[in-house]
Amino acid sequence: MKIGPFRIIPGFEFRNFGWVSNIYGRTSAEETLSDFLITPSAKVDVYFILMRSLILSFTENPEYHIYLKNPRYNRLNNNYGAELSFPFLGPLVITGGFDSRRYRHLPLPEVDRQVEAETRRIRVEIAYETPRRLSWTLNGFAQELGYVDILEDSGEEDALSRSLNRQEVGGRLEVRYEAFRGSRLFLQLGYVRHNFLYDEAGWKDAETRSFLAGIRFPQQGVLSGSLALGFKRFQPSDRSLPRFSGMIAQTQVGIRLGTDSSLSLGYNRDTSFSYWANTLYYLSDSFNASYSMSLTRYLDIRLSGFYTLFNYPNTAEEGATEDTGPPPGWGDRYGGFSAGFTVPVWKSIRAGLTYQYWTRPSGFLGSGDGHLVTINFVRK
Repeated sequence: MKIGPFRIIPGFEFRNFGWVSNIYGRTSAEETLSDFLITPSAKVDVYFILMRSLILSFTENPEYHIYLKNPRYNRLNNNYGAELSFPFLGPLVITGGFDSRRYRHLPLPEVDRQVEAETRRIRVEIAYETPRRLSWTLNGFAQELGYVDILEDSGEEDALSRSLNRQEVGGRLEVRYEAFRGSRLFLQLGYVRHNFLYDEAGWKDAETRSFLAGIRFPQQGVLSGSLALGFKRFQPSDRSLPRFSGMIAQTQVGIRLGTDSSLSLGYNRDTSFSYWANTLYYLSDSFNASYSMSLTRYLDIRLSGFYTLFNYPNTAEEGATEDTGPPPGWGDRYGGFSAGFTVPVWKSIRAGLTYQYWTRPSGFLGSGDGHLVTINFVRK
């Protein structure tokens, strides 16, 4: 919608609409909860354009998590943000903004149940593009990350919050070159400082330096997505703790096999902070694949799966898995798949069902399988 200098783009979706067998990952029959889950999510983007040079944008996205049989887990989350962008000295563009986002996610690698994660961030970015197909971007940010276990009813800060809540400050320089039509080679240097908010987790304070190089493909084409490999150095502030120095990867490539089918493949390798009280981080290798096709003009199907291997270095104290954390050198695996279909219901609107399954075969005590069946509406 256009109202004077304003451009308004509204939207609405059900981010979740279906039945889940396990909220989320409890193995005891007394603790396992199944429920119908509905998450209506409204969104509006507002752009203010002044003399084609100054662009001010706002985003508002409230969503409500509804559990029909367990209303104590119901919650209204409001995600919002603003951004100011304007050209300076021709091809130089300066952008600043802030955003606040709170989402509930299905199982995390270490916590096999639903978790609520909140991010509050401010950022500044300077971008420059030359007429010789070379461009660069320099940005800096400060953010606060918070985590909540929705099954914790004590009213106090739960173990997840006390182990993972932190502040981060960092920056990134990226240089790009358009080597092929619509495809860009890029090189990226990054730095992040991690400071934990609770004293008992202060020993996890660390800094990260990273390097990535790769290629990004255009969104429209036979290939889309990006291929990137790099190196990361993760250094705890406590120099007596072993650091991580090794390869990382951020790869996700879509392949169009024809007008009615496509394939997506991905591989990611990185470190993440552990929520266990005696463990600093784990290293994960994640693989994913999906395939979609139209069998007829009336039936579209989509299949996808993921598999993650994660390993703990020798930075944990000896202890039982069910107590304060995994023993040193512990390795685990985590995976799942989904299958779904859609059929036309009205004009370009399609409706269908999706079934999701996840499990940790070697799992920690307290983890379990999960099933999620959702109703989907999409516009094609």
